[in-house]
Amino acid sequence: MEIPYTASVRPDTGVTNQTLGMWLFLASEVMLFGSLFSSYALLRSGAMSWPDQSSIVNVPLAAVNTVILIASSVVILRATAALRGGDVARFRALMATTATLGIVFLAIKSIEYRGELAEGLRPSTNNFVGLYFVMTFLHAMHVTGGVLVNLFLCGPGMVMNRRDAPRFLGRVEAATLYWNFIDVIWILMFVVLYLL
Repeated sequence: MEIPYTASVRPDTGVTNQTLGMWLFLASEVMLFGSLFSSYALLRSGAMSWPDQSSIVNVPLAAVNTVILIASSVVILRATAALRGGDVARFRALMATTATLGIVFLAIKSIEYRGELAEGLRPSTNNFVGLYFVMTFLHAMHVTGGVLVNLFLCGPGMVMNRRDAPRFLGRVEAATLYWNFIDVIWILMFVVLYLL
């Protein structure tokens, strides 16, 4: 049995099925990360004392990572535009650049974790450190998933572009939505966990 697939815009929603599906998935992600941000707000507002966050975490490394993810968002948007315009070679190069920037983000995050663990910080240290590790590690897992998808789309996934270009474009657009979403989540984390 073959599942029907259409890359055309639905008249009832105004978007394609794959875009609607990605928005529904991202709604569940909003609930996941929203519960973590809510936990942070409740724990911080109910605490008798709260540590100076910027003295615990590495703000300069996180700032570099923020710039890297913002740059990767611009690059993936340009990659999608290149594919829409039919420039497959440019699409592949830009998508590979996006994945590379994601890998650089993860490498810097691992350096940051290594420094914090070397200082004796553990999730059990206090509520802030526990939330910090849970939130940033969960985000890093989402970045890892995005990197793998982006590498697939600019590599083996290109076969679909030759067979069914509209369907492939839909997948790229869904991946672009996801990547930009995890970038926005990181910006919120940077503000809440590093700057407040």
